[in-house]
Parts: sequence; structure tokens; C-alpha cells
Amino acid sequence: MSLGPHTEKQIQLLVEAHNRTILDVLDETDPPLHVTELADRLVSRNVTVVNAETYDKQVDRTTIRLHHEQLPKLDEAGLVAYDREEHLVTPRAVTPPDVDWQHWAGLDDVVAHLSASHDGEGNSIGVIQGRESIIQYECQLSDGAAEELFTMYVSTDLFEDECVRRAKNAIARGVTIYVGSQNEAVREVSREHLPEATIWVPQLDWLNTPTYPRIGRLVLVDRRSVVLAILEEPPSSEAPPEETALVGTGEDNPLVVLVRELLGPRLDHLDHQSDRFLSEFPSNND
Repeated sequence: MSLGPHTEKQIQLLVEAHNRTILDVLDETDPPLHVTELADRLVSRNVTVVNAETYDKQVDRTTIRLHHEQLPKLDEAGLVAYDREEHLVTPRAVTPPDVDWQHWAGLDDVVAHLSASHDGEGNSIGVIQGRESIIQYECQLSDGAAEELFTMYVSTDLFEDECVRRAKNAIARGVTIYVGSQNEAVREVSREHLPEATIWVPQLDWLNTPTYPRIGRLVLVDRRSVVLAILEEPPSSEAPPEETALVGTGEDNPLVVLVRELLGPRLDHLDHQSDRFLSEFPSNND
């Protein structure tokens, strides 16, 4: 099952910084907004000190680009409504794309589009095959964490001793660590070995699908480097599950942006989903 074309277009457009800026400007104003006013607001965000003639030329160029290129694409994807006759643009209420993560083929289609539309090492999306290679890459990212290490594991098979050791080292450097899992065994290991970490229970449907393939581990470092690993089958007592991971680095990297968008404000409010916070409230059965 691959993603519908409408969702793919939205994702491809939302990972572009200039498109997100357009939507931000529209959200800050009373719609509809004339295209020249939108252009003026966009230019004023990026220009420091220029003379009036240069400023006006940049507004004209931006207006032309908005009218002929950017706004028609955003309109076609359902992110804005653009009246090309009246030159008026209105934001549309769009919920974050409902990405069906457990279907690897669908995710692969999106990644193919994203990778093809971005040039340069900073925007590339890599694929790592094999459990050992994925763990090694995760450890390297953990060693480079400066402020925040956000993780999610579906089982203790994925939360190896080496991952715990690197997390301890990060805490010693002053890095804030979050460990999330629906699996109580993972949370218990975290409480025992990483008492300084915030232990949280994911409330996201796309993280908690019971079917396979599914997400097995998610590591987000300083909100700019990500490892997203897919399990083809459930963990077993005989052998650890095979993994395939997507990796990306950079604040504007398509995969990093997509993960941040899907996690949304939860990144700033994980304490409200933590074991400690939830334990302070009685359950419905009490």
C-alpha cells in the first residue's frame, strides 16, 4: 500500500523551508491575503538592510515566483486556496499527513521522491541495512548529542547495553534524555540504568501499530539527526529482529523535518506523558 498522491505532494512541499514560511505568514494574518502583500511580508523577513529600489525589485520577483510557481503547487496539494484571477491566497485547514508507517513500500515511495528532489549531502536520506550497523550509527549519533536525545524502542532486544552505555555518557555531558516505549520491560531497564532520563509512554497511533512491518526504534538527536528503523517481523527469543533504517542529518533534512512534524508539540511536553507524571493521576479503574 503506497501513499496517495495528495499526501505525497503535501509531504514533498512541507519539507521545503520556503513553503513552510509561506504557510507561517498566512497563519499570522487575516485571510485572504493579496499575493503582493504576501510577497512583501516574505521579503521583509529575509532582508536586512537594502535601499527602497532593491527592496521593491525583490518584492516584484517574489510576487512573480509566488503567482506562477509556489502558490499553484500549494493550491494543487490542498495546502492553500489561491484565486489566480483576484490574486488572493487563503490558508486551508490541513491536518498533518496520515503517513501509514507500517507499510514499508509506502514509506519507500515517499523517500524516493524526497531524495530525488534534494541535492547536496545535507539533505540526503540514507538507508542502513542490518542491526549491527544501525546500532553502531545510533551510538555515533548519541556520542555527538549536545542538548537532547529523544528515543523510542518497541522491545529490549533493540535497547542494547551499548545503547544504554552511550546514553549514560550523554547524561554525564549534560544531555537531556527521553526514552519512550509501550513495552514495560524497556521502561524498567531505563528506570534502572538511566534514572535521570524522562521515561514516557508513546500515545501516537503511528508508533503503536500491532502489525508488521512497523517502526522498531526512533532516535532523534538535537532535533536535527534521526534514525528511523523498520522491523519486518516481531522480536523472538531465538534471534533479534532484522532491521532496515532510514537516516538523515540537518535541520532542514526532509526526513528530520517529517519526523519533527509528526511528533509535533509532544517534543516539548514529554513530561506530561512520562511514567512519573501519569502515576500521579488515578486510573479509570480506581
